[in-house]
Amino acid sequence: MGCFAKGCLVLVVVGVLTFLLFGVASYFLYSRGSKPAALPVEELPPAELTNVQQRIDQFEAMPPAPPPSPIPTAQAAADETPTAVPATPAPERQLVLTADEINGLISANGKSRGHAYVSLSGNTAHVQVSISSDKVPGFPPGYLNGSFTITTNGPTPISALQVSKIQANGLPVPSGVLSMSYRGRSFLSYAMEAAAPYNVSTAEIRDGAVILH
Repeated sequence: MGCFAKGCLVLVVVGVLTFLLFGVASYFLYSRGSKPAALPVEELPPAELTNVQQRIDQFEAMPPAPPPSPIPTAQAAADETPTAVPATPAPERQLVLTADEINGLISANGKSRGHAYVSLSGNTAHVQVSISSDKVPGFPPGYLNGSFTITTNGPTPISALQVSKIQANGLPVPSGVLSMSYRGRSFLSYAMEAAAPYNVSTAEIRDGAVILH
C-alpha cells in the first residue's frame, strides 16, 4: 500500500494482511479485477488529523515496557529475609484509534487514499482494499479488489490475529492461506517483518476501536 511512512503506523495491521491477498492472487483473479473498486474516502478535520499523528508519534517514540522485576529493599536485618518492593510501573504504551481515525489516516496518505477502507464492530474489523497489481513485481496488469475480517480475543499478538472471510476479486480465499509461502517465505513472516520496526506487541479490536500495545 505504500503507507508505512511516519504517521501511518496503524496501517501496518491493514497493510501486512493486504499483502497476503497479493500472495494468493493469480492470473485468473486479476483477469476478473481489471478495474479498481470504488471505496469510501473519509477525511478528518486538520486539527483532528494532527492530534492523531501526534499520538502515533508518541507511541512510536515510547520504548516497549520491560517485564516488571522486584527491587530488594536497601536495608534488611541480617537475620531477616529481604523483602521485595515492586518497581514503579512505567507509563502504559498504548495507542487507541477509531475507525474514523484509521480511515482519516488512509485518506491523508496519497498512496493509500481510495485504496483501503476499515469498519469496526465488536471485536472484528472488516477491511476492503483495491490495489493495482503493479505494486507487486511479477503480477499481470489488473487490480486486486478484496476484503477480509480481522478478529481478536483480547490483546492478541500480531502473529495470532484471526483472519477470515477473505475474498479476492469476488472469489473466496481459504483462511489457511496464511500458512502458505511466497518466494520461499511464509506470508506470516512478511507480516511480522513489516510490523517489527514499530514494536507492536499486541492488537485488540474492542468497542469500535483498535488498541495497539
